[in-house]
Order: sequence, then C-alpha cells, then structure tokens
Amino acid sequence: MFGLFRRPLDRRYVDAGRVCCPLRERDVEVDQCAACRWALEVNQESGIPFVRCRPERVPPGSARTWI
Repeated sequence: MFGLFRRPLDRRYVDAGRVCCPLRERDVEVDQCAACRWALEVNQESGIPFVRCRPERVPPGSARTWI
C-alpha cells in the first residue's frame, strides 16, 4: 500500500548484482548503493530486485568529491 504512489521510473533494477548509478554514470555493485547517502530503498526481496535513490543534482562541470 505504501509503495502505491511511488513512480516506477524512480527504480533502478539490479542485474547480476549490479545497478546503474546516476551519480557515477556507470554500473556499480548493489552493495555500494546500500551504503550511499542518497539511497531511499534497496529491495532485493521482490520478484525483480531494485534500488530507489534520490541524488542531488550536480551542476555541470563541478567536481564530484563525494564519490
């Protein structure tokens, strides 16, 4: 019931233990998502495992020091 209003587009699906990271702009191990401060949900129990995150917007050309 609580996930009823979440957009499916917020989900990044896990494939072979890896997920596409919008901050790093590449695939990373799902364990890195679990430790990320922007991760909202890491669900590996569902039929299709997924990660939901809400990264802050990064201005173009800025250094990404948190990665």
